Amino acid sequence: MRHVLLLSIFLMASVGVSQETSQNYAERFDTAWELVSERYWDEDYGGVDWAALRLEYRPRALAARSEGAFYGVLERLYDELGDQHSVFVPPAKAQRIRRAYGDLPCLGIFGASLGRDERLGGVRYRLDDTVGILTLPDLATTDVSQHLRGAVRQLTERGATSLILDLRGNPGGRLIEMMRATGVFTRGFLWRTLTRWTLPIPYPALGPVETDLPLAVLIDGGVNSAAEGLAGALQSTRRARIFGGTTAGNVEAVLPFCLRDGSQAWIATGVLAPLRGPTWEGRGVVPDAPSRRALKDALAYLRGL
Repeated sequence: MRHVLLLSIFLMASVGVSQETSQNYAERFDTAWELVSERYWDEDYGGVDWAALRLEYRPRALAARSEGAFYGVLERLYDELGDQHSVFVPPAKAQRIRRAYGDLPCLGIFGASLGRDERLGGVRYRLDDTVGILTLPDLATTDVSQHLRGAVRQLTERGATSLILDLRGNPGGRLIEMMRATGVFTRGFLWRTLTRWTLPIPYPALGPVETDLPLAVLIDGGVNSAAEGLAGALQSTRRARIFGGTTAGNVEAVLPFCLRDGSQAWIATGVLAPLRGPTWEGRGVVPDAPSRRALKDALAYLRGL
């Protein structure tokens, strides 16, 4: 699925799958993936690129047309570990095991990210010692930037001395939400759009700065469009140190044109770029610290400040 930056609206549709169902699948997939990411015994996952597998399997999970198909994706994901022990067990199989062997002891996971996260809208956040960790799922959901601001405020009030903004897998969304989300951390004119038909258009971060705490940002190849603009702006202004993998390099700005017959033509009329310097289109945001263990490395960096 190709992700594009929309200047006015953002299309979130999947044939045969409702937005509500897709969001539900997304939360459950992220929980299953993060369990391995955070708790697996081997930091190299037996030679498997666990971050790359997230990019491969997550779209399949979100596109599943039934619960059975969704759980099948998770089973195949866990099979990639190849250790003959780690498996994902769908509810029906868990019931059969329970009937055959009785209840097995297990650790309850209630909610996403090992049950430790709190939520404001779709924004997840938690305090890890004194490091506040925020996960921003997209820049398309209504009020997502306001929820990000509220989560940052909650973490600072609870004593966070530094922050991690996790953008991994973020498909992007609306330009206005990018500007508002960036305004939580910094100010000023930070971007421009390059077009053939007009002079470059500058865009500022919006809203009062919520925090000046040290900031790390996590990115990967699943970060697209407006999310790339958010990460790139925080990097280019040296507001944050960036960890992870290079983003998708897909920052086309799309304008929808309404035709007389009621149809629409969606056309990439420009590309997003920092206020100075080349566009991220085709090259992506390159991390300051390339890492397959982005979260752990970011935590180590912030705790060493």
